Amino acid sequence: MRSVPTDAVTGLPGERLRGLADDEAARLLAAHGPNVVTAQRAVPLRSRVFAQLRDPLIMVLLGAIALTIAIGDYTDSAVVALVVLVNTTVGVVQEVRADQAVAALSAMSAPTARVRRGGVDKEVPSSDVVPDDVLVLGEGDIVSADARLVHAAALLVDESMLTGESVPVDKSPQSERSDVAVLRAGTIVVRGRGTARVTATGADSALGRIAQMLDTRPKPTPLQHRLAALGRVLAVVTLALCVVVFVLGLLRGTAPATMAVTAISLAVAAVPESLPAVVTLALALGARRMAARHALVRRLSAVETLGSVSVLATDKMGTLTEGRMVVERVWTPLGEVSLTGAGYEPAGEVRVEGRAARSEELGPVRGLLTAAALCNDAELRPPAPAPHASGDARWTAVGDPTEGALLTAAAKAGCLEHQELRARYPRTDEEPFDSIRKRMTTVHDTPDGRLLVCLKGAPEAVLDPAVLDESLPLLESARGQAAALAAQGFRVLAVASAERDDAPSRVTDAEAGLRLLGLAALADPPKAAAVGTLADCRAAGITPD
Repeated sequence: MRSVPTDAVTGLPGERLRGLADDEAARLLAAHGPNVVTAQRAVPLRSRVFAQLRDPLIMVLLGAIALTIAIGDYTDSAVVALVVLVNTTVGVVQEVRADQAVAALSAMSAPTARVRRGGVDKEVPSSDVVPDDVLVLGEGDIVSADARLVHAAALLVDESMLTGESVPVDKSPQSERSDVAVLRAGTIVVRGRGTARVTATGADSALGRIAQMLDTRPKPTPLQHRLAALGRVLAVVTLALCVVVFVLGLLRGTAPATMAVTAISLAVAAVPESLPAVVTLALALGARRMAARHALVRRLSAVETLGSVSVLATDKMGTLTEGRMVVERVWTPLGEVSLTGAGYEPAGEVRVEGRAARSEELGPVRGLLTAAALCNDAELRPPAPAPHASGDARWTAVGDPTEGALLTAAAKAGCLEHQELRARYPRTDEEPFDSIRKRMTTVHDTPDGRLLVCLKGAPEAVLDPAVLDESLPLLESARGQAAALAAQGFRVLAVASAERDDAPSRVTDAEAGLRLLGLAALADPPKAAAVGTLADCRAAGITPD
């Protein structure tokens, strides 16, 4: 039997890991089309103009223009025509500007992707990715298409744009859960690396299907319904009155030509020429005020619709909350503290029962957060200098947001600066976090020549007698604290450490006989303005959901 060459990293057939040949990729690109989310067709300018003119009230005005021209009243016809022109121009300009803004937002997608073709890794435009391509993913990459994992090493993916969850998801091709082995277009790799085979591109991807669901024909708003009904009523009543006046004049013996002019003049007088302009300008001012508050209105009629909102359904992560994890509480066997501050900015303080923690109370907290900072792959980055700022001058975390929050907490507690800490305790070995073990372990050299083992993970994976050399009462107390914090909505991590004289043959061998340092409770805190916004919604009769 002839053996099939396999890849040393993944153990899969070599032909598959080499990726597609360039000619095969070109054939698939022609068959499936470019890997872009189906965009809405560009609306021609004439279609936008006709859409504005089809409004029943505008059609009444157009009729008035024709009538005034028929009786030779060119001044009135010019005034009415100017009203129609202003109304149509304002509506079309607003739609064009809004569509341009939406197109600019749509352009904020992954411009390139790393794929393996013919055994060579190369960068290609994300639009050229095709089904069966092999994606090569690393930290910070945006997944350009739906794919199934082939190989992963400590791969953590931020899926908040699809699920709204602020906590990244651990991905593994060996998981029994199919969703853990699947990557979705538009998600972001925050840690680790991996390779994946593309399963769907463009409109067939999860992002594409969502875009298709959003591509719906807008329905008339309540104001449009009422204005259309008013236009129809005006047209019918005006026509009826003109007929009555014309007939009564003929019965009195007035010449038909004279009565025709009188009836037409009555029709023109009955039309409220300024009403469409007043409505359009009022909506345009509303759209302008909303744009000043960073709310984009694509159609002017939507401004009125927002005034009729009774239920507001909103995503939590990044909308009502900061979208950034923060360590709010730390529990140690010697007591519990809380931490102030928001985001990843290392500014805040450690407090005990409402007061600043004393130096002796900070010792256990610093021990826990030092171990958490060492057992950590994230980095904190300060705001960019003003000339290079992109509009939001905030501290950011590169890597897992949970690990970034632990680094921030360590800085607040007065631990050594992260780079100095790494230099003083250089990492010599590690066992990455995965969804099965639910913990991460690192081994470090100490200044006195010994080894320091640091471990952090889910409480159920750490608070185990096989891992910790602690008394059963302490373990039970820690489990109770973890359950209580979790019940309050916190994400809880347990941290442990120990010093060793000899290096273990495997890192997992060092995951025994450790000392419990405590628990860290993390949350995605609400925005400062969220409470006031929700109160304003309720005051306006809107029920937030």
